[in-house]
Amino acid sequence: MPRTIMGKLSLVMLLILVIQIISIVIMLFVNGLAALTIILYAFVSAPLGILFGIAGIIKESGSIVIVHWVTTIISVTLLILFFITLFGFSFGG
Repeated sequence: MPRTIMGKLSLVMLLILVIQIISIVIMLFVNGLAALTIILYAFVSAPLGILFGIAGIIKESGSIVIVHWVTTIISVTLLILFFITLFGFSFGG
């Protein structure tokens, strides 16, 4: 368990990002609204995840830093997916 407040916020953000990824995968298989889920939620959660992840990396030390690295990596991946969906995806036209 992280000791600092930034570490705990990073852990909470990691849980939110995992829930968001599960939601995107479910929406991919149920109907085609995964792009809508990415556009609606990733632009808020990904920068916050990057912010809390990097702040947690700076504040924490020891073996718990892996949580912050995973949070940062998932956030960057979701931000890249957001930009690919926003600028590279054609919505029928």
